[in-house]
Amino acid sequence: MSLEHLFWLAWASVLPAGGQQIIDIVEHFGSAHKAWSNGERALAFLCEKAPLRGQARRSLPELTTRFKATDPVREEALLKQAGAGYLTWTDDRYPEPLRHIFNPPAVLYYLGEIKPEDKLAVALVGSRRATYYGRDVAQKLGRDLAAAGLTVVSGMARGIDTAAHRGALEAGGRTVAVLGSGLDVVYPRENIKLMREIAGSGAVVTEFPLGAAPEAWHFPVRNRIISGISRGVVVVEAAERSGALITAELALEQGKDVMAVPGNISSPVSRGPNRLIKQGARLVDDAEDILDEIGLTRLFDAQDGGSGPGIKLDPDEERVLQLISVEPLAVDLIIRDSGLPAERVASVLAFLEVKGLARRLPAGLYLKS
Repeated sequence: MSLEHLFWLAWASVLPAGGQQIIDIVEHFGSAHKAWSNGERALAFLCEKAPLRGQARRSLPELTTRFKATDPVREEALLKQAGAGYLTWTDDRYPEPLRHIFNPPAVLYYLGEIKPEDKLAVALVGSRRATYYGRDVAQKLGRDLAAAGLTVVSGMARGIDTAAHRGALEAGGRTVAVLGSGLDVVYPRENIKLMREIAGSGAVVTEFPLGAAPEAWHFPVRNRIISGISRGVVVVEAAERSGALITAELALEQGKDVMAVPGNISSPVSRGPNRLIKQGARLVDDAEDILDEIGLTRLFDAQDGGSGPGIKLDPDEERVLQLISVEPLAVDLIIRDSGLPAERVASVLAFLEVKGLARRLPAGLYLKS
């Protein structure tokens, strides 16, 4: 990396998530190095700039303290020790879609590898308190999208995010996790192994420097990157006021496609996606809906076994679909004959019903559509 890169890195440490302000200061002084050399003048310039949305105005004493504590050479050395890399806003490999969003990251830290094919990416987001059905849907969509050659983007949170990443990994595809903390601060802690797996076959990215804790304000700010690097955003489950809906709103502002998976009208975590559908979001019941919405050619082939053209079923779904027929069959018999857990059967039946392959009747009976 060049000397100029080091000073982009230094400014990102002084002003975490202040991408546009850093870009402005570099343009004002001519380079990141010249801005750094101007010290107090540069900091005063920053203080005069209006605060970015979602962030408090930083005082001159606070910025001065951070400036004096930052050593550009040390910052890069610490990243190398962590096995991480970084891209600045001026790099050719910087993701092009991010250049055009509100407050683009000045520096993007990453583990793994950011590749050109990530331009074909879809974000799957949703509730941390996801239901079994929601997790199952997210995992399947992640798996099918990755199998179709798309990069699956999410935030590595509990629930829907985790399921989406796992689905992409199961398919051997690419997935990108966008963090609301530094690369060395795994949140939630139980996703340490998952984070390593994502970095091994995709990338873990953040605009927050090493050591940055997962503060509450980081996540709404982080969400603009999730939508920014994606062709579209799919909300699987979300409460009426949630981070997933913030991501959907940001996607709309960025001119991206917004989609939603319908859910049980009695469930609090279905209110978000159901409301989006009412407002005009594309209803999604399989990966092909997503591909169609973002303008990609149908990539799934018809699968044998009666599932119909363009619909790809996993082994559990095929097993249950083969059990039900034109004659109504009780759920307890489906559970018995399939050998699957009751919770899994309920999720599969719900999925088959949404896809139009099965129909639910009163008294817990199902038949093939």
